[in-house]
Amino acid sequence: MSKNFLSIAISTASSTPRGYPGCSNVSSPLTPRRTPRHESFVRSNHESDRAQLLSPRYSKLSPKIKRQHQPERLKSPYRDQISWDSSTTTTPSGQTFFPCSPALLTPFLIQDVPHSASDDNKLGTFSAINIILGKTIGVGIYSVPSSIFTDVGSVGMALIAWILGAVISFCGLAVYLDLGTAMPKSGGEKVYLERIFRKPKYLTSCIFMAYVVLLGFSTPNCIVLGEYAMYALGVEQNRWNVRSVAVLAITAACTVHARAPRLGLCMINVLGVIKLMIILTIIIAGIAAVFSQNGLSKDHQSTTFSRNFTDVFASSSTQPYAYATALLKVLYCFRGYNTANQVLSEVRKPVKTLRTAAPVALFLVSGAYLLTNIAYLCAVEKSDIASSGVVVAGHFFRNVFGDFVGEHLLPILIILSAFGSIAATSFAQARVNQELAKEDLIPVSHFWASNWPWGTPATGLFLHWLVSVSVIIVPPPGEIYAFLVTLGAYPVSVISILVSAGLLYLQRSPREKWQSPAPAPTFAVVIFLLANIALVIVPWIPPVDGSRSDSRFPYYAYPAGGIIILASGAVYWTWWRRVKGLWMDLEDRIIRNALSQQELLDQSWKKEVTRIRS
Repeated sequence: MSKNFLSIAISTASSTPRGYPGCSNVSSPLTPRRTPRHESFVRSNHESDRAQLLSPRYSKLSPKIKRQHQPERLKSPYRDQISWDSSTTTTPSGQTFFPCSPALLTPFLIQDVPHSASDDNKLGTFSAINIILGKTIGVGIYSVPSSIFTDVGSVGMALIAWILGAVISFCGLAVYLDLGTAMPKSGGEKVYLERIFRKPKYLTSCIFMAYVVLLGFSTPNCIVLGEYAMYALGVEQNRWNVRSVAVLAITAACTVHARAPRLGLCMINVLGVIKLMIILTIIIAGIAAVFSQNGLSKDHQSTTFSRNFTDVFASSSTQPYAYATALLKVLYCFRGYNTANQVLSEVRKPVKTLRTAAPVALFLVSGAYLLTNIAYLCAVEKSDIASSGVVVAGHFFRNVFGDFVGEHLLPILIILSAFGSIAATSFAQARVNQELAKEDLIPVSHFWASNWPWGTPATGLFLHWLVSVSVIIVPPPGEIYAFLVTLGAYPVSVISILVSAGLLYLQRSPREKWQSPAPAPTFAVVIFLLANIALVIVPWIPPVDGSRSDSRFPYYAYPAGGIIILASGAVYWTWWRRVKGLWMDLEDRIIRNALSQQELLDQSWKKEVTRIRS
């Protein structure tokens, strides 16, 4: 035997198979997950490495190229002590802990999380701010204020609802900053729920999957975009022309992200800036309306502003159901402040970027929403706001700029804002779909988790497109926007309860040894938890007849619908655990058998090397 053969054999026999304990391609070092089940993985990567090292072609390569093709090695001094068959880790000093706290993990576990995108396609701070703004500021601020005002009955309570929504959102942001900086990985709530609720395994992941797949659609924004497109073209709206434009909008957004991801990021950035400019224009126009003829009443004795802000709490509702529904609609408009948490694997320097981008974006959104509602009240009468429905912004633009601008400029602004929200939602939703598929939680998971065919999350985008288009086409004709808003907001409160209560447990339990670069204050976690508990319970209290803004559906329709969707995830989990579990156990046995055979082969190699050297 040659000396080269001996060196190769010794290095190969002493190496550790990649893809197993101590491997560099573990998808989540913070929540150890089942190894990807692919046919190529059953054959040990270690075996393929040895075949490569012994091939004639390899011996002819230069030393530099050989080093590039060497099997990857972890630099962690604990790699051989990590037990991936249990939820604990033992260090050389004998300390046992749960391998989920950044302070106790070696630095490479945080820094070397695998990313699918190149550095050029990753999000910086500016892009992270814009993707949060893009998903948060959609058409809600132009269409929801009328419904909220009708629910609560007075100017003062409507503004308080928006302020409470901002406070609750900031408390929620503190929760997500704590969890996101401790576990900087794409997936958002899926990652956090898996870390918090380890038993029953994958139950919370399946519940979250049901919400994400079934309610993570862009349908409300698409429908409003279609309506305003018909309005701008002067075409009478019917069932199919509005829905055709809505389908075209979601198709265009998903296609851009799938074929040209850099263009998609640029589109999100540009539309995010345009959204803020539109909001700023409304705010300035509202202030100007106070001092202009457009803000005066017909008798020119008082301004709209003075009438609207006189006795601001008059006619306030006394129904808890009305306030809970209004607050859910407000929180729906704020939904999106945790968008960056869902795509952290696509972010450069995720911990630093998240701590900067998320608070800045939410501060801009909160100020924009509150000032925009005040601007509406400066130029639109209360009676018009209550009766305007989703076109309250249309009344504002007509009163301030005249009929021509209100009929031609407003639809363009709404279309741009809606499409920006669709683009941002599609970008984030595709990544969450892929993370769920990587856990085999979605049927045909190998397809949905792949980057086929263009090296982008096209399959995750296709799943988002498929659900959105189905919800656009299937429902019968009628105004379904408000119902979809509340239906989509209710499960968010349920998931928020699980996340915030779980974070309290992590912070208070000594055995968890939880540490985070951005720890959430306890009072913020408690406020977020209690607010969402109230929002889950109160909608089940029957309201007084005539006190609801929309009586076409039973009062319990949206909370019951939200619970049914979440429960469907639990039902799916029972099937998934039984049927999928049998198949995964079989694969595990195959893998363990391959490993045991590999270990025997390694031992035979060691004996052969020892015999030759002696």
